[in-house]
Amino acid sequence: MEGGEYGEMKKYFYLFAMIIFLLTGCSEQNDPFPTQEDIEEEPSPVEKETIKPPTPHQFKADPSTFHFIADWLNDSQVVYVDKRDGFYSVNYFDIETGESASVYEDKSFIIDVLIHPSRDYLLVHTSDQPNSAVIKVVGKNGTVQHEVEIDSTELAIEWNRSNPEKILFTAFHEDWSFDLFVFNGDDDSLSIIDLDDPFPKWAGEDRIIGMSIDHPLDGGVIQIINLETSENEMTDIENVIYFDAFEDRFVIVQSIDANSFTYSVREHDGSVIFHWTMPAVSNYSEWIVPSIEWLDQDRLIVKGADKSGQLDEMGSGYNVYLIEDGTIQLILKGLDAGPIKCTPSGRYCLNGYTLEELIDVETKKKYKWIEFDN
Repeated sequence: MEGGEYGEMKKYFYLFAMIIFLLTGCSEQNDPFPTQEDIEEEPSPVEKETIKPPTPHQFKADPSTFHFIADWLNDSQVVYVDKRDGFYSVNYFDIETGESASVYEDKSFIIDVLIHPSRDYLLVHTSDQPNSAVIKVVGKNGTVQHEVEIDSTELAIEWNRSNPEKILFTAFHEDWSFDLFVFNGDDDSLSIIDLDDPFPKWAGEDRIIGMSIDHPLDGGVIQIINLETSENEMTDIENVIYFDAFEDRFVIVQSIDANSFTYSVREHDGSVIFHWTMPAVSNYSEWIVPSIEWLDQDRLIVKGADKSGQLDEMGSGYNVYLIEDGTIQLILKGLDAGPIKCTPSGRYCLNGYTLEELIDVETKKKYKWIEFDN
């Protein structure tokens, strides 16, 4: 990327700040926020079902060949990777039928697998060299649609929800400098973007949201970049410690004080649609905000701590909530701070640092869906 010594030092500062605080951001509101006392712990009374929901099937995995769990292929099939006979295989296991099958195989080491929100494509991140990555976009039939090689030691990836042909890549190098690229599958082009934030999010088909910060503990300011016109709009949304986007809406988290986080879902013009508060958690010098799962524009699955404090004191002190049109419903208590990945419908979620736990949002029960044979 172009720029003098000052620009490079500034970029590195932003990089380290964003890496430290990647898990964290919102704006103050004048009207009162819903508090945790307002959260529904029990659903509204409904007529009891006469048929008991089936218990999900459990997958028996071989620890000598198993690699990792990726995400959901659809509302019942979990994608995982293993290695057999010299090939890395992308497979799925159906928790409702117990069926398992292979989707794609590759001789190269598979680092990660992403599923496009349309559920029609998989992104397979492979590498055989420590300073290079090969990305393959694969159809559900296993056919490679696109392939691109990027020089990097680490790679961050953001797939456009509206258009699967567009992907953001942040390529980190050994000295932790980075280059930000946008890939366009319509012509297989890879274009560089000049942005200090290494972790932007798509905000529609041609815009991305980033964050400009002066000091990580104080959060930053949301900026919106139009990739077609190169226009950079700096908003008045300040003190942001975490943000994410869904089509023409985005969610931001802001630290109100040492004990509270403010969450708000907004239109792209910054207007607040709904908002709520949750206890603040830090890791001594950093705010900790677990990832947020969008189900649609009006529904989110969110993890929140039971009380404010330090992360290493939380243990199983996190809860899962369904946020729907501003209403907060408690789904399950007693979880860790690990990631959560949910089905498109929101019925099931994988939970935890290894995603070995299954949450049934409808019945509010959790299961261990995978068991490793000894």
